[in-house]
Amino acid sequence: EYAHKNNFLLSKIVEIDITSSKNKKDRLIDKTIHELKKNDILIVTKLDRLGRSTIEVLRIIDEIKTKGIILHIIQDGLIIDGNISNPINDIILTLLSCFAEMEKNFISERTKSALALRKAQGIKLGRKKGDIVKSIYDKHLDKIKELLKKKVSISSISKIIEVGTRQSLNN
Repeated sequence: EYAHKNNFLLSKIVEIDITSSKNKKDRLIDKTIHELKKNDILIVTKLDRLGRSTIEVLRIIDEIKTKGIILHIIQDGLIIDGNISNPINDIILTLLSCFAEMEKNFISERTKSALALRKAQGIKLGRKKGDIVKSIYDKHLDKIKELLKKKVSISSISKIIEVGTRQSLNN
């Protein structure tokens, strides 16, 4: 996409909601930043979508600034121009990423505490053994079985039925 801003043409606007991934090679943000050029605009919904930790978020922001990319963080209403040095923005970004990581850790701790409490109370977690759960693949089951008999790969099957991914089909 191309857009005009302040009477000059921006080369590209990218708007993505980056998904989390523990596996570094699968990180969409790294692939996206690699493809962006100077004056391209990267729009993210929240600062914490850039990374899993404060250090990772700051590393990515540094890479964005080094490449001269413009970063727009919708939730915080921040626009960071990688072509302009602004120490105040650097401090704000550092604090916001610290708060986001702290919030994520609080949520994780509360979840672990609640699960431990339920376990201590003797409450069994998860599905009951033998429960049948409706699957997104139910209506495609015959097609999947047919393709498996023909020795079609799991990756190809997920593309053919256009539901889920190879990983979810393997499960």
